[in-house]
Amino acid sequence: MAPRISFLLLFCALTLTARAGEVFRWVDENGKVHYGDAIPEKYKQQAKKVDGAGGVTDAQRQEAESRTAKERARAESLQKARESKADAPQLAAPPSAGDPKPGDQCEEQMRKYLESQDCFAPYVNATGGIKPEAFQRCTEVKQPMGCFPKTGPGDRTYIAPSP
Repeated sequence: MAPRISFLLLFCALTLTARAGEVFRWVDENGKVHYGDAIPEKYKQQAKKVDGAGGVTDAQRQEAESRTAKERARAESLQKARESKADAPQLAAPPSAGDPKPGDQCEEQMRKYLESQDCFAPYVNATGGIKPEAFQRCTEVKQPMGCFPKTGPGDRTYIAPSP
């Protein structure tokens, strides 16, 4: 058993040593950059040896660091803008003629619709279809028209909890 393991280790070491050869970089006629240890004949004149650090020059490294710093500053400014927007008081839009009035039945209709959606949810299969047994256990309620607030249908916080 020991000779097999030593042979396997020796084989792995030799193959890794063979793979650690020289790597070259060249650009083809389409401008595509290639890396490899076997250079096509027509690119041998322009091919450059890549060092072990991945072929990145100090200038390229500095340019990447400066680009990263700019992107980080931009991300921080966007985050600050989002936070300041979230902290700003939200003004309610004036109701339009088509919006439901507070005394309408929209709240009750929406509650029934959302309860129906919650009942059907466990019966949705991987392709988005609904399993037949769902219709035996759940009541299908169509989505009420004109009952969504300005925040959108995904925000359920506007519905008052039932007592």
